[in-house]
Amino acid sequence: MSSPRPNFTDLSDLHKCANDLLHSPHIQQALHHQQQETMLSVREISEASLKMLDLCGTTREVHLLIKQHLQDLQHTLRRAKIEEFDFDAHIMAHTLHRKKLKKKVSKCLRITKGTMKSKCFTSDLSLLDHSLIVVVHVLREVKGATISILESLLSLVILPTTIPSVNHGKSSSFASKLRRINCQRLLERCDSMDIGVANKRLEEVASAMEELEVELESIIRRLTRTRVLLLNILTN
Repeated sequence: MSSPRPNFTDLSDLHKCANDLLHSPHIQQALHHQQQETMLSVREISEASLKMLDLCGTTREVHLLIKQHLQDLQHTLRRAKIEEFDFDAHIMAHTLHRKKLKKKVSKCLRITKGTMKSKCFTSDLSLLDHSLIVVVHVLREVKGATISILESLLSLVILPTTIPSVNHGKSSSFASKLRRINCQRLLERCDSMDIGVANKRLEEVASAMEELEVELESIIRRLTRTRVLLLNILTN
């Protein structure tokens, strides 16, 4: 079962709040005067933020693979409009490429789910400063968001016809667009369906993926800032 789709707006607001707290001179000074145990917690959170950056990087690689796959499909359909086309050959080529893509994406998903099962923070939260608790919460939300994004991308190459139901929010539009298209069915029906409609559907999916790419890059930028702020606290 897929994870609920993330609310990117709420995640952004929460993450900005956490970074603002870490950037505050008052908070930084307070953390410096905490006991050694607290500084160890800061170090642990810093390492967790690095893991989340790696996770986002993996998700970005998957996104690029799917994006290239869609571009290849669009190129195939454009050629179909202007020349005699051997659909059987292209269906076979598409199927082989799809299997390779599925293997790559599934491997990334297994790695990501392994990261999901591990705790990003093991210390007692009740002993931490409030600002650090907020950061821990953000990292947990980022884990959920990235696994959800990856599952959405994976659905493009392995789900037969439908996408699971989603929560209301910005990302629901992405899922609804994915629900309207299946790449395998698209090529199989190209000889009987209107090519213009097929292209339009692919364009909608590509547009939805562009939106998703923007959100993912935003998460990476905020995480990078979190990491820098935590390292500054540790080294100053």
